[in-house]
Formats: sequence, C-alpha cells, structure tokens
Amino acid sequence: MLTITPLEVGFGARISGFDFEHERSDHAIGALREAYDTHHLLIFEGAHGLTPQRQVEIVGWFGPVGANLDADGNPWTVLDNSEPTGSLLLPFHSDICFVDHPLEGLSLYPLELPEVATSTTFISNAVGWDRLPAAIQDHLRDLSVEHRYEAPEDMALDWPVLTARHPACMRHRRTGRSFLFVCENYVTRIDGLSVEASDAMLKTIFDTIYDPAVHYVHQWVPGDLVVWDNLALQHARTVPSPPSDGRRILRRVALGTHNFMEQLEAARQRMAV
Repeated sequence: MLTITPLEVGFGARISGFDFEHERSDHAIGALREAYDTHHLLIFEGAHGLTPQRQVEIVGWFGPVGANLDADGNPWTVLDNSEPTGSLLLPFHSDICFVDHPLEGLSLYPLELPEVATSTTFISNAVGWDRLPAAIQDHLRDLSVEHRYEAPEDMALDWPVLTARHPACMRHRRTGRSFLFVCENYVTRIDGLSVEASDAMLKTIFDTIYDPAVHYVHQWVPGDLVVWDNLALQHARTVPSPPSDGRRILRRVALGTHNFMEQLEAARQRMAV
C-alpha cells in the first residue's frame, strides 16, 4: 500500500509501498502530486533496477521533463564523481537559478555508490521564509536579487558569466505558499539596499535558513529515487565525494519548460554582440 510519511524537519516525505514497475493509477499519481506540492521533496524507497524511461515517466507526473538533455538528446544526464561537478563540495543552491528560467524540479537515482557514506543535504526555502522575522519578510517582499555564476577553473566549464534577477520572495505556482529565493552559492547582493544593509540582511537570512536544525541529510542507499522542487528547496554536497572513495554515479532527470543549454547559448550570443 502506498504510504506517505512526512519528515520531522518541516518538509519532505518518505514514499513506501510504491510499485515501481506497474503503478500508474490516477489515485496514486494524484496522491503523489499532492505530496510533492505540500512537502516539496519525495524520497522513494526500493526502486531497484529503475530504468531511465521509468524514472522519466514517474518524474513527469510532477511537471514537464526535458530541461536537461544528454548528448544523444535523452531527457536524463548523470552526475559522476570522476568529474569535478560530481565530486567537489557544493554550497547550498537551487540549480541554474542564474538564468531567467531555472529548473522547476530535479530527481536523482543512484547507479553506483561508494562503500563509504555519501549524501546530499536539503533545506526548504518555504520553511526558511517562515522562520524569518516578520520585519525582514515585509522588507523582502518587493525586492529582487541577482544570481550570478562564474565557473571556477577546476570545473573546466566553457561558460560565460551568467546572471539573472529573481524576486527575493516567490510563491509556489500551485499552492501560493511563499518561499525565499536567495542562496549562498549565487547571491551576493539584495537589490535596492546599500552594500552594508544587504550584507547584514543576507547574514540574517543565511543564519536562519541554513540552521542545521532544519537540514535534511539524505544518505544514499541503492534503490533510492529522490524527487524535489528546485525552486522551493536548496541542496548541497556538504561532504566531497572523491573518486578515491569509489564510484558515485547518479542519474538525473530535470523538470522545466526551458532547456538550459539553449539558455546558455543565448547568453553566449548576447555576450558576443
């Protein structure tokens, strides 16, 4: 029987009793969609032998698939710790929020895991917003922030500097719930404030939303399928995963209406003008 069990940190839910091979009923899909919109993070257990096509099908219940494609045009990619993007420390962030159309959602499924413990850490932008003082909430409601990414040398990415502005406070597209959209990895300044005021407010924001009391640390085990709302949550790799620990390969399916590589190419063309 399909069971949805909320986590104790104020967001996220574990999904058990799900038939990964056969379940496609309207009832189950409706329950999972409601859980996704409520909890923003779903942790499916026991997805052993999950094919990429079935991962795409399941993740597609929560939004449009295809914002990220592999070299063959398939709607999945891999994070491999043989490359820096799959092994290095990553501060808290929402994926590609430095373009006009960030990913709407993400999913990861382990293809290989090292024998040592390996994890992904999540925090909730909605829980973070609720924990901010009312005076800061009122101040942020009508402000925007610049998200900026300049690829570090060790990432070996041939990307221009990418920037985009988004509201500091956003609303969930279906439930209307308010959530913060400010992350430590890409935001350095709040628009409309002096440098000093912006720095002070960002410190308060980061101290609040990154409080370890509201972290969820997902320790990967074979058969996990994790699906999350990329706008309502942030994630981080707080412990590096070097190849010397063993292979760590996660298959990734992204949700969104705008392809990232097309947005990257448009940014390159703007820079060339």
